[in-house]
Amino acid sequence: MRNFCSLLTLGLFCSFQALAQSSDSQQRIALVEDEASRAATPVNAVRLSCAPLQGQVLDAEGQPLTGATLLLKGTQKVFITDNEGRFQLTGPLYQKQILSVEAAGHTTRLLPLNDCQLPIVKLERDPNAKIKRSGKRAGQVTRHGNAYLQ
Repeated sequence: MRNFCSLLTLGLFCSFQALAQSSDSQQRIALVEDEASRAATPVNAVRLSCAPLQGQVLDAEGQPLTGATLLLKGTQKVFITDNEGRFQLTGPLYQKQILSVEAAGHTTRLLPLNDCQLPIVKLERDPNAKIKRSGKRAGQVTRHGNAYLQ
């Protein structure tokens, strides 16, 4: 009896799962639609023909930022800068898509992609960030909860 109930429950679950999925993408219902994904690729978006797009991330003094994170808003595409602060955006890029550039200890910068020329991105140091000057973690941005420690 126990196996029969388990089998019946599994069968009902699978049948509901099959009904919920539709092969026609026009008939699917989006349960969650955030504004960033709609703004990232609007219906009349113009695709940029410059993929891959290359650039560089520097700090305020002009030094390359290693490990800076670049995120195309509305997508799950994340890119990381190399030792020279260089990055390469691959895949389809659209006009007015927002590129978020972040690095530890620096303020986040949002850049709209309007054309195929991405200038060298300079990030300013976050005034609230503290960088360890000595000890085991010298040169690192350290953090405890919401407070940065020096």
